[in-house]
Amino acid sequence: MSAFLGPIHYWLYNKIQIQQNIVDEIHSRYGLSLKEECDVRYGEFDNRPLEEIIDQSNIHGWLQERVSQVEYKYAYSIKALLDKDPSLLSQLEELLTLKGRELGQNLKETSKTAALLFKVISDNLLDGMPCDHANSLVENSDDRLVWKRNLCVHEDYWAAVGADISIYYRLREAWIKGLVDVSGFTFKKIDSVTYSIEKAA
Repeated sequence: MSAFLGPIHYWLYNKIQIQQNIVDEIHSRYGLSLKEECDVRYGEFDNRPLEEIIDQSNIHGWLQERVSQVEYKYAYSIKALLDKDPSLLSQLEELLTLKGRELGQNLKETSKTAALLFKVISDNLLDGMPCDHANSLVENSDDRLVWKRNLCVHEDYWAAVGADISIYYRLREAWIKGLVDVSGFTFKKIDSVTYSIEKAA
């Protein structure tokens, strides 16, 4: 990454903020004590504009720390909730589906192709640092797009807190399904690492 702040840094920081907002919503719905635990374990999130808080001498390292912070908070929060009550998983899936649907409704007029929908997914879901190249396109047309996950950038965080990474993907897929369904497309999991978005019949 560049030694100077550019669009890619703001893009990544926005995705960090989006995931933090989901963590905040989970905390507000299921217990603010979780927020306190997360802040003690992983530090409080500073939501000021990027240029006011980033370490200009270590842009890449600073952003990686914020990615790690919010990844840990998400994994820890989900595990803590499910350890207490495993039946909450269906509620969490519903919450993520709703978040996806809300975004889809807001962007309905600007997400009319599979490629544009995939851009929305890429602009909102955290997948490590841009240099990780976590996903790659296999097929790309207006009506159908297929992508493959090259590596899982989330598993280390989930493993570190003793959580099951498959839960992460269930929640991620719920969010994508909510987004895609409301946009007139269908989302399919082709295999464990390959997914498609296709214009609904």
